[in-house]
Amino acid sequence: MNNCPNCLASNPFKKVYRDGLVFVKCEFCNTIFEDTSTKKSRVVSERVRNEVQNDVQKEKSSGKALAIGIGLMILYFIIDTISKLY
Repeated sequence: MNNCPNCLASNPFKKVYRDGLVFVKCEFCNTIFEDTSTKKSRVVSERVRNEVQNDVQKEKSSGKALAIGIGLMILYFIIDTISKLY
């Protein structure tokens, strides 16, 4: 941005840092814009990354437990049916 859109001054901007954000402020008319020249990246902490991995592992283990439980119920039903026939 070379010119301020409000006062048309050339190169009047300076960077202002507030609350972790970067703004560009015109020195003449005090208009504030968000600085879009810097690339914003999403920061994921190590704790959050570990929680997500733990959730995935819990889902996998609960699926295995469900499959084993259903298998045991089917086996019980087959044995019960066979024992009633004889």
